[in-house]
Amino acid sequence: MGNQWVWGLHLVFLSMFLVASKHTCLGAQNSTRSCHERERLALLKFKHSVKDEFEVLSSWVGIDCCSWKGVRCDGATGRVVGLHLRGNYYEEVYYLEGDKVNACLAELRHLQHLDLSRNNFQRSRIPKFFGSFKQLSYLNLSHAGFSGIIPHHIGNLSNLKVLDLRSSLYDELYVTPRDNA
Repeated sequence: MGNQWVWGLHLVFLSMFLVASKHTCLGAQNSTRSCHERERLALLKFKHSVKDEFEVLSSWVGIDCCSWKGVRCDGATGRVVGLHLRGNYYEEVYYLEGDKVNACLAELRHLQHLDLSRNNFQRSRIPKFFGSFKQLSYLNLSHAGFSGIIPHHIGNLSNLKVLDLRSSLYDELYVTPRDNA
């Protein structure tokens, strides 16, 4: 009889633990949402718009883009807040290549961190839609093959704390007065 009482007590505690781990901080990983479908599709469109011979984006498969390499999401909302796709031309060579940055990235409206540095965007212009990322605090486009006029839309980024537009000798970035743009 005492043995049944002990087993019953174990079942009660096990049930309480399972409920607590699902609905409290004990199960914090359960509160993390996967990425939003529109953002996932935008990332996949970007992936298909660039040449990726070094398989930088090879982890970009499946339904949860928050688990993809280079993608960071807000743990509570599941929104994409960071895109870290820095290439490398030195020791271990890997980079993305494209004739422009696909405008599908404009779907990432909650972006706070964007690093496309050290890729090759083949002397294309910095996209104007980058100026629509209102929450962006970090933007690194250095040595990414951009050239031409720096769009005045970058000035709309009121939360920007870091802006890196350094370019190589072969790429020319310049600023013109707004009236001439």
